[in-house]
Amino acid sequence: MDDEKLSLISLNTIVELTPRKIISLINYFGSAKNIFVADVKELKSFDISDKGIQAVKSVSDFEVANKELVLAEKNSVKIVTYLDEDYPHQLKNIFDFPPVLYIKGNIDKTDNLSVSIVGSRRPTNYGKAVTETFCKYFAQNSVTTVSGLASGIDAQAHSSTLKNGGRTIAVLGNGLLECYPAENRNLQNEIYEKGALISEFPLERRALPVNFPRRNRIVAALSLATIVMEAAEKSGSLITAELACEYGKDVFAVPGPVFSKYSQGPNNLIKQGAFVALKPEDVVEQVPLLMDLVKKKAKKNKKKKEKDLPLISQSSINILNLIQSSANGMALDEISLKADVDISEVANILLELELNGLIKSMPGQMYIRIK
Repeated sequence: MDDEKLSLISLNTIVELTPRKIISLINYFGSAKNIFVADVKELKSFDISDKGIQAVKSVSDFEVANKELVLAEKNSVKIVTYLDEDYPHQLKNIFDFPPVLYIKGNIDKTDNLSVSIVGSRRPTNYGKAVTETFCKYFAQNSVTTVSGLASGIDAQAHSSTLKNGGRTIAVLGNGLLECYPAENRNLQNEIYEKGALISEFPLERRALPVNFPRRNRIVAALSLATIVMEAAEKSGSLITAELACEYGKDVFAVPGPVFSKYSQGPNNLIKQGAFVALKPEDVVEQVPLLMDLVKKKAKKNKKKKEKDLPLISQSSINILNLIQSSANGMALDEISLKADVDISEVANILLELELNGLIKSMPGQMYIRIK
């Protein structure tokens, strides 16, 4: 790893330097490496505390950075900087992007098509059920979910996505070698195996309240849209929604009972202009890239379904599709009329389809598709 990247990792370990401050320093001094040889007076002009300046000046031979690299390799963590090709491009589009990211697991190209799901740490059964429903749909349609691995809605979003075979990304407010909250240790390990864990904090940095707004901006930036499930009137989830709006992303809110304090957050967002999300399709229909993805998925599933059909005639396939077009089923005489096929021939085809387990006969000579 070259000196510039080692310099970035070193700067990122200094608590007094925020990402925005690091970026400003780099823009002024021309590189991360130049910051360490900068004049103290110049550093003070950036409103850096004496403690922060002392930390910058105490860095020598990249000892801290090399320690992070050794620790990362030992724990299967990849360290990427904004200079690397595999740095998530979504993050480069925000003004306060993290100069350094720690990633455990794999970031796929498909993760560009993602939604963030956030909410209360103490959700109601309603909030859990809605989150489960939305995440199941997203998983089945190859939409990645992003959340913050907190208790409650975050954990529900991650676990529901994984349960339904989808991909999920957890953004942590602490180092990747820490586990917070402790109850999510098993879930954190499962996400690593089937998705990705991301943090901008050094590997052993503990969870602190000041870290979570910083985590929230990454959650918002990684996603095409943010959905608030349940949240109190003052909630960290609303910070994520505000940041998403600031970054030009769509914000959705799931409405809830007016007497529930956990619905005050999303209900207020709706009053302020957030999109109403009554079902996951509401999100997809508003975001063109997600709509394209779902349409392609449906087309692919249809082709697979047709490919898996028993060996039947084209006439049988036509009638099968005709029956499927009616949600309430179709009567024998209607099928004959619309297919322009003699009723006796239609009856034989229907018998064949039923024997193959593709349709089911209902009272009144009605037929519905079941496969």
